[in-house]
Amino acid sequence: MEGYKEKIIDFIEGRYAPEAFYAWFESDPQILDRLQSVIPHGKTVRDSVEVKIDYFLKDLPESDRNALYAAYRELCERTDPEQAKRLSDLLYELDAKTVPFTDHMNLLLDSFKTVLGNPSRYKASYVQYMCTSVKEFFEGTHRALMEVPYNVKTVYASCKTKSRLWTYVHIQSWLYRLMTEIYPDDPIQKDESLCNKASFMMEVCPEYIEGPEIDEAGIVEAIVAQVPESLPKTKRKKQIRDLIKKAFHIEGTKYPRWIQGGEWPLSSSGKPMRFVEQKRKKGKDYENMLYTVYVFEDVDTSEVRTIEQFT
Repeated sequence: MEGYKEKIIDFIEGRYAPEAFYAWFESDPQILDRLQSVIPHGKTVRDSVEVKIDYFLKDLPESDRNALYAAYRELCERTDPEQAKRLSDLLYELDAKTVPFTDHMNLLLDSFKTVLGNPSRYKASYVQYMCTSVKEFFEGTHRALMEVPYNVKTVYASCKTKSRLWTYVHIQSWLYRLMTEIYPDDPIQKDESLCNKASFMMEVCPEYIEGPEIDEAGIVEAIVAQVPESLPKTKRKKQIRDLIKKAFHIEGTKYPRWIQGGEWPLSSSGKPMRFVEQKRKKGKDYENMLYTVYVFEDVDTSEVRTIEQFT
């Protein structure tokens, strides 16, 4: 681990360029295995995992569990609103009192309660669908937060974001916490310049200017680097914002309102394309699905590119 340890600490303390460190870290699969081998015994991490309904019911009194399973068996024998309502009411009551169901499960239970409590207000087919859904809810798997054995590969994967720079920040912070725990006697000091840089870029860059192509090309970082750090902070921010808007051909409030996160495209020459318009559509290529088309144009060649996002 020693050879790896020095490189990791160099990155944490700011002596190893983030881009180069990330390339090295990704290229050698043994690094994560070496880290895993020195994880303190018994270390855990809180993670979202798939569980059965039994997980949520395990701490209930036996009589409550028996009542739930009996209601489920009766629903299997006769799938109708009365049986489904009995099971959903029991689940809803337990959720309100003692069982830590997830937000998603709570929404489903609320839907069950509304429909099965007033079946006459809904179409028979929808009520029957809800009856079946209650049974599937009881049989299915659900996501829940649990303390699980610490897995380096899983935690590392969670550090990755759509932003290259913020990915570096998350990896640095994760490695700092991990290395100080593994080597408590080593005076490891985290360099804050990487986090400060990412935070500053978040302040000066409009949220609608984002996307994998922009991030990969380092467009915004290059613009930020053009403006001297010696300038007063307010003046520097204004100059950077003006340069960003100029580079992305922003006029007034004419910019994309992304639905699923930014996907601003680059032209074939590697420059930001100009946003033309966005249109909300339905049907044809995607049957009855609603989607939005974003139109961009190369200011040099008039080449047009479109981005589609679904609502």
